[in-house]
Amino acid sequence: MPTTRFHPYHGQNIKLSSDNMVAYRETSFAHALVFSEKPLMPGEIFLVEIEKTERGWSGHLRIGLTQFNPSEHFDLPQYALPDLASMGKSWISAVTKTHSRIRSRTGLQEQSSAYQSVLGSTDVIRTPRGPIHRSALLPACKAYRDRTGAEHHGSGPRDQHGGDCFSQNSILPTDVGSRIGIMYKVTDDVARMHFIFNGEDQGPSEEIIPYRNGPLFAVIDVYGTTKQVSIVQLYGGSEINRRDLPVVFVAFPQESIKGKYVNHQTLCLL
Repeated sequence: MPTTRFHPYHGQNIKLSSDNMVAYRETSFAHALVFSEKPLMPGEIFLVEIEKTERGWSGHLRIGLTQFNPSEHFDLPQYALPDLASMGKSWISAVTKTHSRIRSRTGLQEQSSAYQSVLGSTDVIRTPRGPIHRSALLPACKAYRDRTGAEHHGSGPRDQHGGDCFSQNSILPTDVGSRIGIMYKVTDDVARMHFIFNGEDQGPSEEIIPYRNGPLFAVIDVYGTTKQVSIVQLYGGSEINRRDLPVVFVAFPQESIKGKYVNHQTLCLL
């Protein structure tokens, strides 16, 4: 599977790096739109991780879908909201600290016990670009407690050490390490957008997406306190492969090669 990247056409305050997989807002809080390099397939998840934030601004990352093709180099507005959304052909939401499942205009909300997540209930999530492990949608741990109760520090997936991530229940959607995803699902020829925050489907959006009118690109506004985001490689990248591998700690002489894969099933770390 090809690597997922940002499109090279972006807002004037954005700097792309790491082969167009990292988007950094260099200055101000405007002109920071980025797009997926390719349109999304129905059921495909586009996922980013917040890597840096900056105090002194109000508001946070915006994310959604657009039928404006970045390859056509259309005039980019300053903001995703309200500017790009008001241009039509775009469906965007602001990420907030207390983001919860989307409510309808009637004020009714699906009960958590009744709602069937678009992600399903198994550890492996099937998508048109291939299966992904649910743990890839979760924020990376900066601290964790293993099964014995011992405390550890360092970056790694929640399940890798068989323990509980301290930040898993407390991390906010706007925090560094938070993983924010966008996808759309077609049911009975009706497409609806789904936001995925730290592994949890927020429910279908109210708006019906006219998916037959043109390709749908993911769009992100690196806005406000959000300073830098990176794409989480769910399909064919190294992230999901590392997350599914067991970790074995092996002692080698100092001059030995460190931090390398011994094979596809064992990772040696010193």
